[in-house]
Amino acid sequence: MEKDRDIISQLQQILSSEQLITNENDKLYYTKGYRVGHGQALAVAIPNSLLQLWQVLKACVACDKIILMQAANTGVTGGSTPDGNDYDREVVIVSTRLIKGVQVIDDAQQVIAFPGSTLTELEKALKPHQKEPHSVIGSSCIGASVIGGVCNNSGGSLIRRGPAFTEKSLFAQINQDGSLSLVNHLGVFLGNTPEEMIANLEKQAYTTGTEPDWDGKIWADDYATVIRDVEANSPTRFNGNVQYLHDSSGSAGKVAVFAVRLSTFDRGDETQTFYIGTNDEKELVDLRRLLLQNLQELPQQAEYIHRNGFDLTVKYSKHVYWAIDRLGPESLPSLMAKKAQWDVRVKKAKFLPLNFVDKVLHQVNNLTPKRVAKRILDYRDKFEHHLMIKTEVRYAGELQRLLGQFFAAKSGEFFACNEREEKDAFLVRFGVGGCTVSYCDYMGIDANERLMAFDVALRRNDDQWRIVLPPHLQAQVLEDACCGHFFCFVNHQDYILKPGVDPVQFKHEVLEYLDQRGAKYPAEHNVGHQYYASNDYEQHLRQLDPTNSCNPGIGKTSKNKYWS
Repeated sequence: MEKDRDIISQLQQILSSEQLITNENDKLYYTKGYRVGHGQALAVAIPNSLLQLWQVLKACVACDKIILMQAANTGVTGGSTPDGNDYDREVVIVSTRLIKGVQVIDDAQQVIAFPGSTLTELEKALKPHQKEPHSVIGSSCIGASVIGGVCNNSGGSLIRRGPAFTEKSLFAQINQDGSLSLVNHLGVFLGNTPEEMIANLEKQAYTTGTEPDWDGKIWADDYATVIRDVEANSPTRFNGNVQYLHDSSGSAGKVAVFAVRLSTFDRGDETQTFYIGTNDEKELVDLRRLLLQNLQELPQQAEYIHRNGFDLTVKYSKHVYWAIDRLGPESLPSLMAKKAQWDVRVKKAKFLPLNFVDKVLHQVNNLTPKRVAKRILDYRDKFEHHLMIKTEVRYAGELQRLLGQFFAAKSGEFFACNEREEKDAFLVRFGVGGCTVSYCDYMGIDANERLMAFDVALRRNDDQWRIVLPPHLQAQVLEDACCGHFFCFVNHQDYILKPGVDPVQFKHEVLEYLDQRGAKYPAEHNVGHQYYASNDYEQHLRQLDPTNSCNPGIGKTSKNKYWS
């Protein structure tokens, strides 16, 4: 208890009262995951500068507290929140959401991004330069942070760019002897002390292109070659792949990242999207193989939605894609925060059901139009499987020709989207990611108990796409939704279980089935507290954090100090 009082006192000297949260209800937004995950934390610290972040970390290390780094808290495997209450030390959540900053460098060929910068903010910073980042909204979570993506080797839907990856970052690390170091691997000289490094970085008082340690990758530049190999008996990308583990990349919160250096990409020309429907999954698998082998230029995106996911999205998550359409993706984080605040108010008003806000949102969804273009709704009625492929207009002719030849003798159909249809297609696709969460919230279902989310990288030569459960497992499912990055063969499958189903046994049997198919999991949302880290991945995490003081328990590893 003495150390608990000591850390609170030290944090109060560093942060304002608004930046330090100790009230249980106010902490809930940070201690509960977007999908799953919940546990206790002694406090939530919200520094607003890199210097404050460094000071908070020093205080936590001095008081022997667990440090749980959190950015946007948009993860889907519970990896950025506490997991239960069985840690051997008190947990302090360090939220970096206020530490904004994007530095555009080297004639906009690269950027250096700070911990709280989101993909939306990075897109806006690059837009005047006719550039875009590795991931864009629509390929990743709304409000997702740039650094969170790197720490998780997030994939996204942009086919040509692969998982988020860089070998260049600035990060704080707890050493074997318990000391804290600030490690500069950004490839620019910033000074000799942590305070000097931070000050020079914030002022952009450095010169690029002069450091001897510049050699290294700042994106997965081999991915286009990897994905075209449709005969390979291995996936294109998955978390824990040693090829993409380096310092901050794939670190899963085991170090505190202050900045990452990333590549930028030329903003694409005007795009054309083709919407495809079929009732035969094998047609899509064969089409994927044909296009990857024959297209001169890979398309930007190839996104899949199953009809069940489409229906759940339109019914339960319409408010999400409507808000993105009307208010822009940048509005979602603040709207989610306001909803969390209202949930707390409802919780205090004991005469209202705990999911009152979700019931109101559902009624609004029921009373308003679907807000989806007619041809897409017609395909929903006609076809079980939906695929949308987006490419630049200059490549659209070749893609349309191959689609026409392929479907001439098939049962499926396709059409070229107009501007409205293209927008609606990807809005619905994005909404699928949260539709099962919205369903659980409305129905009052505990997502931690009954929502099973599988994030699966299939073999590149697999001849199946869907996860087909044995009858006894399918009988345990109340609702399910499937979407995915189809050319990457990354499948996101959610199951909402019926009451009384043993979720541990269900998950065990599904993973056994996936093992038989040679799949890797998770594919792009990191192990969190839902998956076991592989031996290679655990060794990487141990090397980064030998005292096991940062995000312990990740990947179902030990939560105890020194990994005991």
